[in-house]
Amino acid sequence: MNLFHALDPTHVTYLLVFGAGAVGGLLGLMAFGFVGRPAETRRREAASDGRQAARDARLEALTETMPGVPYEFRVGPDGEQSIAFIGDGATELLGLAPEPDGFYERFVEHIPESHRGEFLRSVEEAVTTRSRWRQEVPFDRPDGERIWLLGSAEPDLQEKGVLFRGLLLNITERIDEERRREQVIRRVTDAIVEVDAEWCFTLVNDQAEALYGMKEEHLLGRTLWDVFPRTKGTRFEEEYRRVMRSREPVRFEEHFERMGAWFDIQIYPNPDGGLAFYFDDVTERKEREEQLREREELLRSITENVSEGIYRSTSEEGIVYANSAFVEMFGYESRDELRAADPSTFYADPAEREALYRQEDEQGGLDRVEVQFQQNDGSTFTGLLSTQQVDAPDGNQVYNDGAVTEITQRKRQEQMLKSRRRKIEALYRATSGLLSVENRDAVPGRIAEVLQEVFGFPLRHIGLVEGEMLVPKKTVGEDLSRMPEPKAQPLSEDLVATRAIQAGEAVVVESTGGLENDLDYGTLSTLAGIPIGGHGAVVVGKEAGTFDALDLRLLEVLGGYATLVLGRLEREERLVQAREEAEEAAQLKSAMLANISHEVRTPLMSMIGSADLLREDLEEAGLEGEPAEMAEQIFRSGQRLRETLDSVLELSRLESGAYTLDDDSAYLGVIVREVAQELHLRAHEKGIRLEVGSPGASVEAGLDETAVRRIVRNLVENAIKFTPEGGKVQVRVEPEDEETVVLAVEDTGVGIAEEAREDIFDAFKQESEGLDREYEGSGLGLSIVDRLTTMLGGTIEVESEKGTGTRFAVRLPR
Repeated sequence: MNLFHALDPTHVTYLLVFGAGAVGGLLGLMAFGFVGRPAETRRREAASDGRQAARDARLEALTETMPGVPYEFRVGPDGEQSIAFIGDGATELLGLAPEPDGFYERFVEHIPESHRGEFLRSVEEAVTTRSRWRQEVPFDRPDGERIWLLGSAEPDLQEKGVLFRGLLLNITERIDEERRREQVIRRVTDAIVEVDAEWCFTLVNDQAEALYGMKEEHLLGRTLWDVFPRTKGTRFEEEYRRVMRSREPVRFEEHFERMGAWFDIQIYPNPDGGLAFYFDDVTERKEREEQLREREELLRSITENVSEGIYRSTSEEGIVYANSAFVEMFGYESRDELRAADPSTFYADPAEREALYRQEDEQGGLDRVEVQFQQNDGSTFTGLLSTQQVDAPDGNQVYNDGAVTEITQRKRQEQMLKSRRRKIEALYRATSGLLSVENRDAVPGRIAEVLQEVFGFPLRHIGLVEGEMLVPKKTVGEDLSRMPEPKAQPLSEDLVATRAIQAGEAVVVESTGGLENDLDYGTLSTLAGIPIGGHGAVVVGKEAGTFDALDLRLLEVLGGYATLVLGRLEREERLVQAREEAEEAAQLKSAMLANISHEVRTPLMSMIGSADLLREDLEEAGLEGEPAEMAEQIFRSGQRLRETLDSVLELSRLESGAYTLDDDSAYLGVIVREVAQELHLRAHEKGIRLEVGSPGASVEAGLDETAVRRIVRNLVENAIKFTPEGGKVQVRVEPEDEETVVLAVEDTGVGIAEEAREDIFDAFKQESEGLDREYEGSGLGLSIVDRLTTMLGGTIEVESEKGTGTRFAVRLPR
């Protein structure tokens, strides 16, 4: 039945459809806008529905692997809240159909009012703070079963609001177990308890024992507050103490939160100064009363917060209720004025009312039937009408509820949303070419193309910052009788572009006369400037009107893309310049090293050779003293200089990549013994014992022999240098496993301080440095060892203790 039956005595009406419980009508109200549309509208939305179906299918797949019911709760920019997705498990767990539309309202409706306020406050806090949500709450299923749920959700901040993704879990068994552990009252009646003046239990009957889950002997002598500490601070304690003071009996009803039950409690003073308590479980009655009250509140609160026009009528009274949307929809000033009107005048064609009457009788109601309605002033609109007969909760009345959805406005909104969606899609398509631009000069032209393709403003101008000037790069004026001549302007000039650059966001100038400059803007009235970071600005304008907020937001997105592109191009330019400078430096370095090799090494070798001959001549002549010492010093200094030069050149080849490796097999034991033999005299002259440990068999590895020999030599020379007279240097090579061989060089030298160990492999680094350093050397030996080890695919470790000695372990692949 619907509003056109309002005056028919054979029909009565009710506002909401409660056929499937108190939530059935809400589903109907929230779904009015999705059926009864023209075929062309359905075809236009088919593609969007396909994408939504695919997304929902992916979300539904999650329910098979989750122990609870997954959901998505969306909060829009304007604060509107709705369920975006709910898993199929909602049917089994909650007894509610998993339809997202209106699901949140239906869910809240089944939360007991005693917990509903706390639940809504927790949701509001999470929405306001955009924070994680977690809440335990009771839930009354449509079949009357009460369960406990644990709800949790994590926020996902998005451009258009926030999306909470969460899960509902059934924790009923845990809650019941907690109640049993706490001896919480179960639903029993006629429980009798007595306490004395000191609040100690003196009597507990069988029903009370069952109620508390304790035997009388365990309660006698204990105080009420010890047994039930949770009653402190509640109305129970308030009423108990009042009777104890006044000695006047009291009767009250109160809800016990932990149990989720209502009790009728009677308290009487005893002659001995104590109290007698009588408990009666009235939960079922209170729930029935609460359901009736909630339905009445739901009738008012929900209908006043929906856009559909909602009404109720009866055969005796006609229209007895209409929400504000219904009154406004039909052009009336008040509900009283609406109720006084003839319902037949609500239809553009009165004959249609009779046809709908027959259709409703045949089908038992109407489901979003498209109707031409008439307003009070005679104008018409198109609406979707849904009706159904419903029995009142008390069974003494039959109502007819009805809802009218004005689809004229919705169609306009849908068209606007489609237009916005097309514009957003066009922007993202157009910017793909902008993101691929390879040079700075091409960016303004590409931005101008995007502006034309997506927005089409009469004025489209792009300027880039060059030094302290804003230089125009691209200006297009269409359908403008006059427009300003683009020219370079100082950044200090008051322009919409410079304002945007300084503000870092879109700036709108409603009237060009408000700009303090000498430019002639012609017929342009309204301008908007969008910054391209600090690189420049985009300016759009028109002769009259304002800019749509969505257009400004999309222009800011375009400016952001352009900022990314220009920033990338600048970074690439700096990288190219740095690479060129590095390449030039490398060339200079190679040339310098080649020059050193030729200009220094050649005369140095001549000097060393001459010094050696002079030593031999002096020795053959039997001359000793200062001449012999000077010849020896020249020879040794030349040798040190040659070794340093060789190390510098070798390190340079390693760093430049000019050093090549030979992968022929090398016998490491042989290499170690040969190097030790070469350095044996140096160790002997210093009074150091040089030992070579034998692995028992030759260790073969596919390594460059020259590189390995250099590693061994540098490590042993380093150990000899830093080991004092009387010390020992030991070098050993042995296989660690089938794939690794270890070269270890250990000494009893001065050791390395802990703070200096991090730098010992850096070029030209020694623990003691400066003119007064204790040990000579270039500081390149360990640096070369480190780089050669890395090239061979190995690792090097150092263990050292100051004043005790040092051990280097080089692990190389076999």
